[in-house]
Amino acid sequence: MRLNSQDAYQLLIKDVITSEEDWNQPENRWLKHCIYVGEAAGRIAAQMELDSDFARALGYVHDIGRKVSHPRHVIEGYSYLMRLGYDEMARSCLTHSFIDNDINLTAGGPLRTDTQAMMLPYLDSHPVNIYDNIVQLCDLFCLDTGYTTVEKRMLDISKRKGVFSNSLEHFHSALNLKVRIEEQLGCSLYDLFPEISKEDILHIRKDRDELERLLVVPMIKKKQDKRMRNF
Repeated sequence: MRLNSQDAYQLLIKDVITSEEDWNQPENRWLKHCIYVGEAAGRIAAQMELDSDFARALGYVHDIGRKVSHPRHVIEGYSYLMRLGYDEMARSCLTHSFIDNDINLTAGGPLRTDTQAMMLPYLDSHPVNIYDNIVQLCDLFCLDTGYTTVEKRMLDISKRKGVFSNSLEHFHSALNLKVRIEEQLGCSLYDLFPEISKEDILHIRKDRDELERLLVVPMIKKKQDKRMRNF
């Protein structure tokens, strides 16, 4: 069952936003991120002549599990929406973190074995669709303050969450996803979002180069460790 975007928005803020002051609480910043993801997903879907209201709703609820647990928001969000009967929306809670629904293409490092065991059967049985891809991309250029570039957003994520053996592949997959979406849009992603600051646009190459340097370090170490084990 689906939610329309208005109902998805209301479900997102339910029991979290009870007054205007709640929007300014640091612990509620994730809600603003969800709203920007929803608005971005709707805009992209409209440009592609897809169901923009459905895409917007998926974006709104993709992180709804943070109501329950920030570290486990993917699983908690899925469980929460499934209990309410919104199976089509619950999908977004799981798939948004994994580019092309590939469990290895995620930020924050490879998942724990027990977590993989819970998610892998679902991801394997739900091939990626265009709405999955739209939300996955929007999650990677939407902040709680607005829109930015994929490069700046992923550089920030890597600095905050750390760099792991899968980080470089995840970054390259994100850029590949951006290119694929742009081919369907018929324009640059950043042209569709003129709200992105000129400074962020001007720093795309610098941010990409810094991120590449940052992410290549664990790959070199991984190869060195492998050589040592084979010695």
